[in-house]
Amino acid sequence: MENGRRDAFDLAREMLLARYGTLDSDRLRAAGADEVEIGAAARIVERDGKGLTREERFILACPPTNINELMAGQGLPRYVPTVDHMLRQCEDCRQDMWIGPKQREAASRAPDAMLALCMTCAVVESQKRGGAIVQNLGGGAGRPRLPS
Repeated sequence: MENGRRDAFDLAREMLLARYGTLDSDRLRAAGADEVEIGAAARIVERDGKGLTREERFILACPPTNINELMAGQGLPRYVPTVDHMLRQCEDCRQDMWIGPKQREAASRAPDAMLALCMTCAVVESQKRGGAIVQNLGGGAGRPRLPS
């Protein structure tokens, strides 16, 4: 990005990631991308070297395992992960966090485009970037995990 303007590579990258969730040619082909899209993705990856820079990756903000302790006294309901949630370490602080099935799916579809962070590190990363767009992947309909 130069002078606040995105170039054609940036626009094409955003379009491909939004449409297919990946820049991997095999995954694009399997998802029904045409040869023009596959060629564009290959040129983007080649230009980027290793795909997206950290600042361009989407943040998957996941609740740390101590989320209820952190939110104590805030008047919020207790967080209860579902049986479909798994433990994963935050890519920055290495703390255990809960990652839901839709977040895992997004991360597996586009591993080089996602940054899985605990909510604390996600806030810090968002501040470094000057803000963030927050979207919910949905979910929350699974069976609650029983307390241990």
